[in-house]
Amino acid sequence: MRKQKLLTKALATSMAVFMSVSQLSVPAFAAEGTKSVSIAGSTYTYSAEALEGYTQIGNSGLYYKLIDGSGLSGTLYGKSNLTYKEFYSGDVSSTDSFDVVTTASTSKYSVLSNAWTDYEEESAEAAGGYHVKGVANVNIAVDSDLYVKSIILKDANKELSKAYEEASDITLNENPTQVPSQYKTLQNNGSYVSNNKTVTTVTDAVPTLTTGSTWGEYEIDVVETSTKYLRNSRQDEGFPVNSTIQGIILETTEGYKVGLEHLSNIWVQPYKLSFNVTNEAATMGIAKSDNTAEFAKLVNKTINKITYVTPEGNYVYTFADGIFIKPAYSEEISGTFSDDMKSFTLNQLPTVKNGTLTVTYTVGAGHKKTPYTLYSGAIAKNVSLDLNAIPSDAEGGTYSVTISCDDYADIYVAIPVTEAQKAQLQELIKQAETALKGAGADDSVLLAHKNEAAELLANESSTSADAADLINELTELLKPYQSTEAPTPSIPDSTTASKPNTTTAAKPATKPATTAKKPNTTATKVKLAKQTTKVKANGKKKIKVSWKKDKKASGYEITYSTKKSFKGKKTIVVKSNKTTSKVVKKLTSKKKYFVKVRSYKQVGKTKTYGAYSKVKTVKVK
Repeated sequence: MRKQKLLTKALATSMAVFMSVSQLSVPAFAAEGTKSVSIAGSTYTYSAEALEGYTQIGNSGLYYKLIDGSGLSGTLYGKSNLTYKEFYSGDVSSTDSFDVVTTASTSKYSVLSNAWTDYEEESAEAAGGYHVKGVANVNIAVDSDLYVKSIILKDANKELSKAYEEASDITLNENPTQVPSQYKTLQNNGSYVSNNKTVTTVTDAVPTLTTGSTWGEYEIDVVETSTKYLRNSRQDEGFPVNSTIQGIILETTEGYKVGLEHLSNIWVQPYKLSFNVTNEAATMGIAKSDNTAEFAKLVNKTINKITYVTPEGNYVYTFADGIFIKPAYSEEISGTFSDDMKSFTLNQLPTVKNGTLTVTYTVGAGHKKTPYTLYSGAIAKNVSLDLNAIPSDAEGGTYSVTISCDDYADIYVAIPVTEAQKAQLQELIKQAETALKGAGADDSVLLAHKNEAAELLANESSTSADAADLINELTELLKPYQSTEAPTPSIPDSTTASKPNTTTAAKPATKPATTAKKPNTTATKVKLAKQTTKVKANGKKKIKVSWKKDKKASGYEITYSTKKSFKGKKTIVVKSNKTTSKVVKKLTSKKKYFVKVRSYKQVGKTKTYGAYSKVKTVKVK
């Protein structure tokens, strides 16, 4: 009897084990030589053989069959990340210019939750930035048959067509049959079509256009009157169009539509947007746009509609009078300050309607910028400046001169390097020479910047803005050499100009370091040679830049501009030291370009630069 009970108990245990196995996602009765995948509660098995009851997926040589569950049918819904080209396809007039947004910051990656980035803390810090690739968490509708096949093909490591690849990247919602309010449908050719759900249309908001703002060459602020949809404060709460925004579309009276990108054009407070038409690098310095060519098509056009795209639907704003996008003034206007900074003289008078000349002294950066107006009035050859407008305790800042008018975008007057900036650069050059001599320092980055400062001082066409950038860079590079035993020298910040004295010319607030200290970094030991380069026209609106291979380098930087001073410059980073040429596209026909190249070496988080090549010129066909 005891033996029989033991046998019965063993049999019961075996049955329990069998029952538990039969409830796994991969059934025990799958055919031999097959593999199985579970998708939303249903299990499919697949094989490279044409087994009975199995269906081939296209011409893939892979056969599949539902073996557990009710199977998936109809349309399924999930989420995926889309490139800007994919996201805006069919909703804007052209997506040809979209690539990725390159950032120059490592601190903004999380402020816009639906910006799809490649941010990783360590690599972003090392590279000095990251990329915004497109839009994250986009609601997607996909045919169930297409989705199931894509998952099976991906699991089998089969080559995927565009549609299968897109489908396999979708993460189904917890309830994949529940229809979201706003979504894009994946087509059989791998493209997307939006259902474009309009939540509301606002007709009484007031748009304001600013040219040459902190955020870009053109800035549009939309101020609501009877509604409160667009976030314009520090908190998302209460605003349906907030930091979760996925896109913005500008539309002209002719129906031309252009899409905007995160961090380059779209900000945390979406009531404010910006774009550039000539310079890819945003004025704010946060991100570099790739859609400048499309924005340029808005010039001389009137924008009468702005659509804000959110996961819940579109908020559409229409403007009866529209927003006219003024063209840029074609000629460069320059001017000079007097030695005592009490007056400003324009070298040329522009031909404009209802023009206003404004001279400003600005302290701080970003949101902390504080401008002080020294003159604002009629355009004249020479104007007197009110230096008393600057508080006595104001920190060092920058001077800027702009001309606003009815018929052109704001004109930025080119200002030559001031005497104060020259003195600051000369002092920094001395400090750099002292640092390079001390403690056996071998710092090719500092050396390159020291030489660049000397070249800038020797170049009569150099601008105050160029000097400001270089003073800031040299100041940062010299910080590791400051002795901890000696007082920290009062080196000017990135704004580079000390507050002017009302009776005497401004003096540089710098003094040489008493001792030099070699920075503790391996990268500074790498010495890169000065580059040599060749440039030639390479078809319509293109040039080819060639340079010498540097075995010690990690890559190269190509810098080019239509200005000899390199104002408004653009930079291309070539990340392989094996590459020795690059075709630069989308240039302006018949324009003369100035080009220079330098090598760089990256070790960990530190970049070392070689000296720039001699500047080459080329005229674009």
